[in-house]
Amino acid sequence: MSDASHQESVRLFVACEVPDDVKDAIRSVIEDLRARSGNAVRWVRPEGVHITLKFLGEVPTRKLPHVKLAIQEAVVGHSPFELEFSTIGTFGGREGLRLMWIGVAGDVLRLEALVRSVNAALGVVGFEPERRPFRPHLTLGRVRDEVSTRQRAEIEVAVGKTEIPQVSWRTAQVSLMRSRLSEAGASYETVASFPLRVIQQPV
Repeated sequence: MSDASHQESVRLFVACEVPDDVKDAIRSVIEDLRARSGNAVRWVRPEGVHITLKFLGEVPTRKLPHVKLAIQEAVVGHSPFELEFSTIGTFGGREGLRLMWIGVAGDVLRLEALVRSVNAALGVVGFEPERRPFRPHLTLGRVRDEVSTRQRAEIEVAVGKTEIPQVSWRTAQVSLMRSRLSEAGASYETVASFPLRVIQQPV
């Protein structure tokens, strides 16, 4: 066996984290929905909520310096911007409702430009660009596999009746995040943070 087969790897993604007041607002929305859907949904931990810019998957630890450098280069020229909650929404499959989320509005064009920069920089170090269109959202929960189509439809009705608080926040950095999977769900830790700031050119 080659040495590469023994390389330790970490599960990584690039994200914009959100402040505590946004997490508190998401917690209240989840509590409202939980009361109407029982145990049919696997809810996210509000403290781990974030906007995913790019999922990297399992990355060899030896490649971490290259990933960090790529993100550092990607954020150059991007200044902080404002985001806010828009509407509550769902993604579905053939069996009906699969995932619930809160949409993101505000300076979305600047967020999309940041995503393009991240994709381009990470493409240079070997990560495939994301083919699906970027749809910024904050995940609330995923319906469990065993839930019936009828129950999924009932939950979707409850989602449609849920009010979203008016919340806005400033996004001032990009984070490289590590995901750890367990039976209790995913937990996240920040590996590195990269402040958004426009570098002033000398006059």
